[in-house]
Amino acid sequence: MPNNELVSYVNTWFWPSAGLVASSTFLFSVYIGKVTNSHEWKELFLDYCHHKRTYYTPHVMDKIARVVTGILKIGPK
Repeated sequence: MPNNELVSYVNTWFWPSAGLVASSTFLFSVYIGKVTNSHEWKELFLDYCHHKRTYYTPHVMDKIARVVTGILKIGPK
């Protein structure tokens, strides 16, 4: 005997899709500066990535990259 309390169809794709679209839209708007105007988080993220890279791989190319980024930081923009 079939159970009449069971739902025949459940919409399980809409809210995960809506959440993915909303979060990616928010992150993109932060990236292009529509939500935050300070772009400081980009510099912090790049500094963090570079620190992790130089911390784990002390290579000749990393030493050269540090010199080049140091020159770029003091050079005119």
